[in-house]
Amino acid sequence: MAMAPTTNQFLTGGLQDSNARAGLQKFVPEVWGMAVRDYMEKSLVFGNLATDLSGLVANGGDLIHLPQHDELTTNNTYGSANSATLQSDTNVGITFDDTTTAGGEYQLIVNKAHYTAFAISDLVKAQSSYELMDIYTKKMGYSLAKKIDAEIAKSIFKALTYNDGANSAANGDLVGNLIDITGAGSYDISKAGIAELIQAVHINDSALEDWTLVLNPKCYASLFKLDDFARYDVIGSSMDAPRVSGYVGKLAGINVVVSNNFVYVTSGESAYTVAGATPVFNSTNITDESDHLNGYMIHKDAINIAWSAGMKSRVQSEYDLGSLSNRFVADTVYGVTLVGNTGTNKRLFACMDV
Repeated sequence: MAMAPTTNQFLTGGLQDSNARAGLQKFVPEVWGMAVRDYMEKSLVFGNLATDLSGLVANGGDLIHLPQHDELTTNNTYGSANSATLQSDTNVGITFDDTTTAGGEYQLIVNKAHYTAFAISDLVKAQSSYELMDIYTKKMGYSLAKKIDAEIAKSIFKALTYNDGANSAANGDLVGNLIDITGAGSYDISKAGIAELIQAVHINDSALEDWTLVLNPKCYASLFKLDDFARYDVIGSSMDAPRVSGYVGKLAGINVVVSNNFVYVTSGESAYTVAGATPVFNSTNITDESDHLNGYMIHKDAINIAWSAGMKSRVQSEYDLGSLSNRFVADTVYGVTLVGNTGTNKRLFACMDV
């Protein structure tokens, strides 16, 4: 199969394609694939917050079962009447949590596939003094990362919003997990908002260092408007106020990152907006998307990802005589799932205005 230019290019081959003529048979050196993978990994934001479960599908398969389970309980070993005597033997007196009762499961399905492609003509190669491999491996890695991050961001939005206009007005599984970090109608984070963040973490019986605050650029920039927050270009300390550390990227002990890859639905629309400047969502069962989506609080266990074996960033190429050009395709196959609930095991929060 030649990679002939068409209006809608379609990549065949791989993914168990049964067509004997399909596929891009000429592989570029492995260094291309490693370079694309390296730059893709550096460019991921949401993707780099995920737990990688690729080892569970390393030998094949496309479905991972992650069991849901309740917290275990701890009881007194000795009765109050006789503290020196065990209540009873292990077959009668000790109560065991019933793990045989189906508690449900999360499913991670490896079913997402993306590609990016380009061609370099002989004329360009002859006239260009730039190192094309370096330029285009970075472009391919960045393009894949943006798409992967957008897919993860869409999953998070769908889980946390009410009345998703792009998803048949469905309510997410995690609606109600909210933290107010700005004033009404504002993207400017406040001291009261930081207090809300810290409170939410501790009420959830977890540690600040296990969480990452992902802010949209507008909300992130507002941190530097406040006199109450100090920027430290080297390791510094401030015991009397929350702080942004320009060196370690922490706010009140919480890791902070910025992303412009938020996905959301604007009022009256039925399609997702990607990388808009002012993200919105529904924090209650309404349909006007009037709430400001300032960011997400994400626990280190909330996002799980698995890459199909050998498909984290596969690069293939061939030379096309018809156009006198080298054609390159980088593709990836993976799956994502979110874990957590709206009860005692919250792992995701939407950060919004009051």
